[in-house]
Amino acid sequence: MDIKILNELMSRCKSTVDHLTEEYHYPSNISHLLYLIVPAFIVKYGVQNERYILRSFEQIPILINDRNDPVYQAYYSAIPKEVDGKIITTKGIVLNHYENIELMQLLDNLVHEFNHAINSINNEVLWDEKEIKVRTGLSYIIYDRNTLKPIKKEESSIIEEIINTKQTELIIDVIHSFYQYEFTDPAITNALYSIHSSIDRNYQSNAYLLQSLVCQSLMENKTFISTLENLRFQGNIEGISDWFDHMTGMPNSFQRLISLLNQTLKLQMELNDKKGIRFFKINKIRSFNEEAMNIVEKFNQNCNYR
Repeated sequence: MDIKILNELMSRCKSTVDHLTEEYHYPSNISHLLYLIVPAFIVKYGVQNERYILRSFEQIPILINDRNDPVYQAYYSAIPKEVDGKIITTKGIVLNHYENIELMQLLDNLVHEFNHAINSINNEVLWDEKEIKVRTGLSYIIYDRNTLKPIKKEESSIIEEIINTKQTELIIDVIHSFYQYEFTDPAITNALYSIHSSIDRNYQSNAYLLQSLVCQSLMENKTFISTLENLRFQGNIEGISDWFDHMTGMPNSFQRLISLLNQTLKLQMELNDKKGIRFFKINKIRSFNEEAMNIVEKFNQNCNYR
C-alpha cells in the first residue's frame, strides 16, 4: 500500500479513535490498539466501506466488566428492544477483566468481536408476532417477541465462529504488515513494535482450533470463502445452506457439517472437564472429524475455482 495513502488513512482513523476514547473513556492500551485495528478493517474490507466501518466503531462501544468469566473473555452483544413499533438493538463489545489479558489475546478479542459486529449490522433483525431473530454473521439468536428473552442460538454459529476466526487472523496479519512502514506517532510505533515482537510470521488464533483445522481447506477455497464473505457482509445469508448442498450434491450436507462440528466441540469441552470415558470420546471426535472432512472434500471437488 502506498505510504502516503496509508498515512492519510492512519490519520483519519486516529482522529476517530481519539474522539471515541474521549466519549467512551477507553484506557490507553485499548485506544492504542484501535489506532491499528480500525485502519486494518478498512484495508480488509476496502476503502469504499470506510464510512460504514468507522460508523460501526462509533456506534458499538467497548464495555469493560471487572470480572473474570471462565467461559468468555469477550463477546459481541446486540440486545433487541422495541421502539415505536420497530425492533432495534443495543450493541456493545464486552471485555471481561481485561487487565489480566496479554497483549495478543486482547488484540485477538477486539478484532474477533468487532469482526462479528461489522458483519452483522446489515439486515440485522427479522421478526414476526412470535419471535425476533437477531443476526450475528451467518447465524441468528432467537428471542421471544413478547418478553424479549433469548430462546436459543442457532447451531450455524459454529460456522460463523470458524470463518470469523480465520478473518481475525487475516486482519491481525494486516496489522502486523504495518510494521514495515515508518510512522511518526509513538503510540502507533510502540504498539506495532510490541505486536511484531509477539508474532513470528503469520498470526494463528487459538479459538476453535480443532474445528478450524477440519475446515481449513474450505476456508482456503476461493469459491466458498469469497461467496460467504460477501453474503455475510451484506446480510444475505438465507440461501447459503441450499447453495452448499447444491455444490456438494448431497442433501442437508451443510446442516450435517454444522452438526458434526458442534458435536466435536461438545466432546472437546467434556474432555477438558474430564467427563465420561476419554478413549470413547476421542474415537468419536475422530469419527466426526473424518465425516466432516469428507463433506468438505466433496464441496472442494465440485468447485471450478479453488
